[in-house]
Parts: sequence; C-alpha cells; structure tokens
Amino acid sequence: MAGRERAIAERSLVCLIKAVQGYNTTVELRNESYLEGFIEHVDGFMNIKMKDVKFVKASGEVDNLPAMFVVGTQIRYVHIPDEIDMRKAIEQELGKIQGTRTVKRERKMKKRKI
Repeated sequence: MAGRERAIAERSLVCLIKAVQGYNTTVELRNESYLEGFIEHVDGFMNIKMKDVKFVKASGEVDNLPAMFVVGTQIRYVHIPDEIDMRKAIEQELGKIQGTRTVKRERKMKKRKI
C-alpha cells in the first residue's frame, strides 16, 4: 500500500470496508443501483473488485456479471455482514496498516547503518 493510500485508510473507515474482503455482500451506488456479490479486493481509496455479481440498475433491470470494479467515489453504502465484528475488524486492519509502516521504517534504519 502506497503512502497516500495508507494515510487515507488510517484516517477513515476504509479499514472496515477492507474487512469485508472474502464475504458476499451488497454495495449500494450513488446512482440508486446496487451490486450483490463476493468482495475480492478493497484498496485504500475504497475501490472495490467483486466477482459473481448481480447488478440491479435503478430501473430494476438485473444483470449477472462474472466480475465488476467499482470506483470508491461512486459508492453510497457497503452492507457489513452480521458475522463481522466491526470493532475487531477495524483494529485488525489498522494493525496491518501500521505494521507495514513499522517494517518499512526498520528496513530504512538497517540501510542507514550499513
């Protein structure tokens, strides 16, 4: 995760959305349509990659798609599955983000000593 992406993830609830990776859920979009499917990946900008997607347009028309990429700025809501403990999920994701920062600092310090 790049520096800017990590900073955004640390200061927002993107870390909660990242915890939804590996689950089937619903993503509502700003244009009144929604997607139901499996969350494969979420990045620090809240862009979401999904598979096995049921795309329901605002008009009610339904399309089944093998994969879909959703730009974070177009997302209104992401439904959090009941089996996810939100507090624990946020703590774990923040730990992962901050852990990568610590590892990078340690590597820089080792290079300076050499």
